[in-house]
Amino acid sequence: MDARTLSIRTIFGQDRRHLVPLFQRPYVWKRDEQWAPLWEDICGVANKLVSQRPSTRAHFLGAIVLDHLRTPTGHVETRLVIDGQQRLTTVQLFLEAFCDFCCEIGADKHHKGLLKLTRNDDPMSEDADEKYKVWPTNTDQEHFRRIMEAGSPSDLRQLYGVKPTAEAGHPIADGYLFFYHSIEEWVSPETDGFDARLKALYETVHDYIRMVVIDLGTEDDPQLIFETLNARGTPLLPSDLVKNFLFHRAQQEGEKLDKLYADYWRSFDEGMDYWRAQVGRGHAQRARIDIFLQHYLTLIKGEEVGLAYLYTAFRDYANDGKAGKTRALLDSIQEYAQAFERFDSMPAGTREAEFFYRLRAMEVTTAYPLLLELLVKYGKDKKATQSIFRDLESFLVRRMVCQLSTRGYNRLFLELIKVLQRGNGEPAERIRDFLLSSDAESTRWPKDHEFQEAWSSTPVFRILVRARVRMMLEALEAAMRSDKSEKLLGDEKLTIEHLLPQDWRKHWPLPDDESDEEAELKRERLLHSMGNLTLLTNKLNPSVSNGPWEQKLPAILEFSVLTLNKKLQSHSEWNEDRILARGASLFKFARRIWPHPEEQA
Repeated sequence: MDARTLSIRTIFGQDRRHLVPLFQRPYVWKRDEQWAPLWEDICGVANKLVSQRPSTRAHFLGAIVLDHLRTPTGHVETRLVIDGQQRLTTVQLFLEAFCDFCCEIGADKHHKGLLKLTRNDDPMSEDADEKYKVWPTNTDQEHFRRIMEAGSPSDLRQLYGVKPTAEAGHPIADGYLFFYHSIEEWVSPETDGFDARLKALYETVHDYIRMVVIDLGTEDDPQLIFETLNARGTPLLPSDLVKNFLFHRAQQEGEKLDKLYADYWRSFDEGMDYWRAQVGRGHAQRARIDIFLQHYLTLIKGEEVGLAYLYTAFRDYANDGKAGKTRALLDSIQEYAQAFERFDSMPAGTREAEFFYRLRAMEVTTAYPLLLELLVKYGKDKKATQSIFRDLESFLVRRMVCQLSTRGYNRLFLELIKVLQRGNGEPAERIRDFLLSSDAESTRWPKDHEFQEAWSSTPVFRILVRARVRMMLEALEAAMRSDKSEKLLGDEKLTIEHLLPQDWRKHWPLPDDESDEEAELKRERLLHSMGNLTLLTNKLNPSVSNGPWEQKLPAILEFSVLTLNKKLQSHSEWNEDRILARGASLFKFARRIWPHPEEQA
């Protein structure tokens, strides 16, 4: 291993190609996190050069790790980028933006000098793409080629079909646009000191930006070094490490990586907006692909796998001999990934789409390994899957309303996976029988009397997050509508409204037949129960929220088309008795939506 600190001029000054392996992650650097800080660092050095400070020091950009690649005759000398591809690609975006800017303003010498840092010029090369100093991974190559050939921001935006001031919508193109406009603003031909600024910026990127370049020797293990550099405290996702591990392993098995990548991993990279999107709340947010791999590995191993240990758990599983060859493992991952995508893409209005929407509202992600297995093994059996969805939803909603603990769900769903995989008979019957078999507090399925009592009196609005309360109200609305009712036009912005308002003291006096203390306790208990909750639009809700019933009711009846609100017209007043009566009426629908198998009418 040979490590040296080199300038940009030295790294890119000779004819050499830096090839990013196809199994590395796509380009993901962003404006606020990486481009803007890099530009500030470059400007910091350039400003010192403009003011002719003698103490100007070089700026260290980080390290890259390169592996020698045997290069056949007729090809440019090539290094494989083991680590640092985001950094190398970003520097090329900056250099290309600077090069195009110099061409635009007629700074020919600077333009020619920058061309030497962005283009190889080997007359023996037989591949047109070998002229680029950096060649990114497969999914980014066309975007990289566009920015290297466009020549200007306006031409690049035309290629992407966007407006003259808009972003292109891909990080490689947007990185180029960011650097071009930053350079244009800093080195403006219309400002004093233009020549000095142009010279200083050129000198900065030529000689004052440096990187540690680590060239691996023949005895060095590229995968081990990649893991050591990236396994802890880096922006790499665990799935990036998994990807690199799998394709490095496949390479050792003699697989053709281009074909393997196209068959099994390209969809993850091309669907980056979906797979790398952050899902979850707050500090628990993770990339969707990492969450999928966590649930996949939990299913395959039959034990809970934590996200913090995802990569090491995956590597150990793949190496223990049970997973088989890499191609078979990738085939399995792809099959379950397609099932995972279906969680978010069930046709709107179907029972399946309802189930996954309600499951997301309840945030019971521990069920995902079971559902992956269900869709892969029984996805074509619509009757079986719908029956299991209905039972699982009833089990979870009833327990949620009855405020029963979710702590045992990890073990429960692991057991259900075994039931699905190893039992005899119809899968829906096996799942149902298992759910009915337990009387334990952590796993029992509440029956009607317990469900009804909690439904009528539990302050659900206070104890549950709003998305879960809204989900139940939406389910009630859907159940109350007949096939003669007009269809609502999807995704209305509805919010939860208290019929008897939370701020009730001004217009809603307590009843006279009870002591104030008793009456207030009863009111506060029923105020947040299901019988007092409904749905209204964002605009209607604030306008009626705290008003008296004689003003509130006409507004609701005039503007709301929900079946949930229709029967309110028969009530000239609204009080605790009405809340209890409405709660009981709504429960009849709740019991139908989320039935208990042993108590179905």
